[in-house]
Amino acid sequence: MRRLAQEAGGLRSRTGMQAALLGCVFLGLFTEVLLSPYYPQFFRQVFGVEDYSYTGFYLFVCRLTVVLCSPVWGWLARKAGAKRLLFAGQAGTALTTALLASADSATEFLILTVCLLLFKSSYMLIYPILMELIDRGGQAGSAAKFHTVHHTAVLLAALTGAHMLQMERPLTLFYGAAAADVVQLLVCIGVLWGWRGGSRQAGEPESAGSKLSLIGLLRDRYIVTLGLLFFTLTVANQVVRPFFTPYVEEAFRLSTGIAGVLFLLPHACALTLLPFLRSICKPGRLHVAYTLGVATMAAGLMIQALSEGITGLIIGRMLYGMFLAITMAVLDVILFERERGTGAAMTFSVMVSFQTAGELLSPLLASFLSIQAGLNTPLLAAALLCLVNTLLFRWSAIHRSPKEAAKWNVHGSKT
Repeated sequence: MRRLAQEAGGLRSRTGMQAALLGCVFLGLFTEVLLSPYYPQFFRQVFGVEDYSYTGFYLFVCRLTVVLCSPVWGWLARKAGAKRLLFAGQAGTALTTALLASADSATEFLILTVCLLLFKSSYMLIYPILMELIDRGGQAGSAAKFHTVHHTAVLLAALTGAHMLQMERPLTLFYGAAAADVVQLLVCIGVLWGWRGGSRQAGEPESAGSKLSLIGLLRDRYIVTLGLLFFTLTVANQVVRPFFTPYVEEAFRLSTGIAGVLFLLPHACALTLLPFLRSICKPGRLHVAYTLGVATMAAGLMIQALSEGITGLIIGRMLYGMFLAITMAVLDVILFERERGTGAAMTFSVMVSFQTAGELLSPLLASFLSIQAGLNTPLLAAALLCLVNTLLFRWSAIHRSPKEAAKWNVHGSKT
C-alpha cells in the first residue's frame, strides 16, 4: 500500500510539473507570436517604416537566428543539462524583452530582437523535458496537450496583438511580456528544482542523440529523413500564410476582418481534433494516421485554392487545420518514441532548425509565387509539398520502422 501511495504521489507530482511547464509554453508562445500577423503595421506605426520589404528582412534575420541557435542549445544540453540552460535562457529572455520597450529605431529593435532570440531559442528545451516526464507510450497525450496549448496561444495572441496596435505607446507592452518571462523562470525553478532528468531506465537502449555529436546526427539517415519531413510540412504550412488574407479579400470580396477570422480558423479547428490524438496515435496506427492526415491536408489546400464559393473555402480551411495539427503531433510522437534522456534535447533542437529553415524559406517562396502566378498559387504549392512529404514518408526508414510491441491503456501509458 505504501508503495502504491508513493507511486500515486509521484504521478501527481509529475502531472503538476507537466501542467506548470505547459503554462510556460503558453506564455512563451503568446509573447513570441504577439505581433506576427501585424509586423508591417507595427513598423509603420512605431518607427515610421513604410517599406514592406523591411518586414521580410526582419523575419528573415529572426528565423535565421533561430536556425543557427537551436542546435547550439541542444548541444549544450548534453554538456550542462537542459534544466540549467533553460533557467539561463529564461533570465536572458526577460532582460532583452524589457530592453525592446526602450528601442528608439527599427534597427535598434532588430538588434535587440536578435539578442532576444539568442536566449529564447532555449525555450525549445521545455518540450524534451515534458516528454521525459512521461513514460514510454504516453507521448501522444503530451503531444496533444502541447499542440493544444500552441494553437490556443496563437489564437489569443493574434487578438491581443490587434489591440496592441491601438495603444498610444505599443512598445510598453514588452514590459508585460518581460514580466511573463520572469513568471516562467520562477515557475520552472519551482517545479524543476531537484529534478534530475536525462536518465534512462534499466535495459532501455541509448538513443542516437545521446551517442552522436551534432555532425553525427546529421549523418544519421533516420534523423535527416525526419528533419526533411518536418521541413516540408513546415513549408507547406507557412507558405500559405503571408498572402492568404489578400487572396480571400480579392477572390471572395470579403472584408479584412472576415479574412482574419478565416486565417485563424485552422487553429480553432485544430483544437477540436487534438483531444482524440491518444486514440489516433496508438502503436500500429501512427503511419496510417500520418499518411491519411497529410493527404487530407493536401485535399483541403486544393479546395481552398480552387473553390469559387465561401463554403468550399471554409471546408478546405477546416480540413487543413485539423489534420495539420494531427500530422505535426504524430511526427513529435515518432521522434520521442526513439529519443529519450540527454539525446532528446539535442535531436529535437535539430528538428527545430529544420522547421525554422522551412519558415525562413516560406515567405520568399510565397512572394515569388504570388507575384509570378497569382495569390492562390501558394495554396497549390502547399498541396504539392504535402504530396512530396507523403512520398518521402512512405519511402523512408521511418515508415518501415518496427512497431512498438507494448500495449497502451486508455490513458496513453503502457499497461
